Amino acid sequence: MEDAETLADRLRALSEAIAVFDQAGGEVTGRSTPQLMYFAGKDLGKREAAAYDATDDLERALKWTFRGSPEVWKVTLWKNQEDDDFWVYEVEEMFIRLLFERCPIRTACLGSGVALGGVACQTMHGYAAGVLESVFGRKVDLFTEHAGPGSCLVILKTTLE
Repeated sequence: MEDAETLADRLRALSEAIAVFDQAGGEVTGRSTPQLMYFAGKDLGKREAAAYDATDDLERALKWTFRGSPEVWKVTLWKNQEDDDFWVYEVEEMFIRLLFERCPIRTACLGSGVALGGVACQTMHGYAAGVLESVFGRKVDLFTEHAGPGSCLVILKTTLE
């Protein structure tokens, strides 16, 4: 098992790499980089989802998408106090809020000074949307509602079942 210093060095290196990707992407494609990386991540997620069965079980699908222990990824369902249910239904769509209490991307961004919600976050959101869209068999998109140092709140929006 690696010691704490080695693990801290690895985290620092990952944080620096994310900062480089974030800044370099902006140099190439400008302000559209987060959106482009969202769709690239979504395409990758759709390809990766071939390893999973179809399901309507959101929590199971989230475990497939955000692999690792709860010490790495801790994603829970969230509802506002005034909401009766986790799912909120609209005319042709429904959405649910996901609370990211632990996220290695947020940790790396905070460690390197990269803005939360930027390229790294959008790439991961796109990847997750692609996996979930494939296993659910219907359109899925993820949107950041709040990004902060303690947690992030992400909206998962999908078409009605």
